[in-house]
Amino acid sequence: MLTETTQALPPRYVSPAGPPSAYAMLTRALSDPASVISDAIYSDWSLKLPGPRSPVVVSHPDAVRQVLLDKDGAFGRNRQLRMLMRRAWGEGLAAAEGESWSRQRQAAAPAFKPAAVQSAVPAMAAAAERAAGSWSTDAPIDLSVALARIVTEIVMTTLLTGLDDADLDAIAADVPPFIRAAAHFGLLDILPIPDAWLDRLRGMGRGAPEQRLRAVAARLAAARATPPDRVQDIAALMRGAGPLADNLLGFLPAGLETTAQAAAWGLYLLALYPDWQEALYREALAADALDPVLPIGRQVVQETLRLYPPAPLLVRAALRHGDLQGHRLYPGQVVILPVFAIHRHRELWDRPDAFDPDRFAPGAAYDRGAFLPFGAGPRLCIAAAFAQTEIAVMMAVLLRHFRFTLAAPEPVISLKTTTHSLTGLHVIATPRRG
Repeated sequence: MLTETTQALPPRYVSPAGPPSAYAMLTRALSDPASVISDAIYSDWSLKLPGPRSPVVVSHPDAVRQVLLDKDGAFGRNRQLRMLMRRAWGEGLAAAEGESWSRQRQAAAPAFKPAAVQSAVPAMAAAAERAAGSWSTDAPIDLSVALARIVTEIVMTTLLTGLDDADLDAIAADVPPFIRAAAHFGLLDILPIPDAWLDRLRGMGRGAPEQRLRAVAARLAAARATPPDRVQDIAALMRGAGPLADNLLGFLPAGLETTAQAAAWGLYLLALYPDWQEALYREALAADALDPVLPIGRQVVQETLRLYPPAPLLVRAALRHGDLQGHRLYPGQVVILPVFAIHRHRELWDRPDAFDPDRFAPGAAYDRGAFLPFGAGPRLCIAAAFAQTEIAVMMAVLLRHFRFTLAAPEPVISLKTTTHSLTGLHVIATPRRG
């Protein structure tokens, strides 16, 4: 157990103190569900949002398992989630259902097996090394931006290969606005309007970031129509299993934004907790920095994902009448699993708001239903192991070059789509000597 030199708690999302107003439900519930979930969910096991047949929010691990494992076929995706996935993935993997989803997931799976992830580690380290050589040490660095650039290079040299002339900075910059546009919902979305009309009203397909990303996906698909022998990237694996351009477009935001934000939070936490930063630095220095399973690094990654889960909420809809955590469900009623609150629930974690990687030390016990950074069940994120390895390798490499200290401004946390800071995550990167 490390003794920290600071007692400061890491930044926390500010939840509303009580039930949301009717105005908040009308204006924010669809686009930013976390903003209408009161802070009671950190200590209670469930709550129902105001209004008839309004969403039920549940955080008990048994209820979480009931929804995500869904052995009885009682839950599915609600309209907004289906629309979000369709906007980002077309008819690709994450948007697919049934046999199409199974076929596409099976086709993509080899890219994320342990041997494939391990083979990508040198490319991950090389991307971090190149970034370290270009970072400014005279002014604060926004980790949210800097890590996005590294992750983009990793993805484009391991999973989505074939475009040596791709503008990595442009891709990294275009992904966040594309995600925001795809995830924008409001009052129009509760009306019985065809999805295609809603897309037109929302301007989907017309935004410059989306157009540029679609052009990248189309070029990738064209370049890899007949891939070289033995290439096992996403394009090669999924060719013929589903719409290739749709899948390549979908893997851009899926592979970039969540991992970049999580890695940025990890380095920010290490800047806040210098004892842990130095412990991880010494571990990376003494061992092979390319080893993604260094114990302290693994613990820091997991604790980062607990405090700042990439997907802060999981949403499903009841497909038939049922009961969940004492609530009567009706067909179509939305169920929200507040991962951000489950990861800090007072009944599930000791000192839930504290940064304590030792809670993930070898042999430590915790309820798996209380730790959901990549979801659970059949829809568990296929790239979970790849993402965790990326984060661990990037941190190990960058810590060998820099000592990180905090810089202004303070993070202002948003849980819209991903867990991110509206003000960035700023640090000073001081080169290490010797």
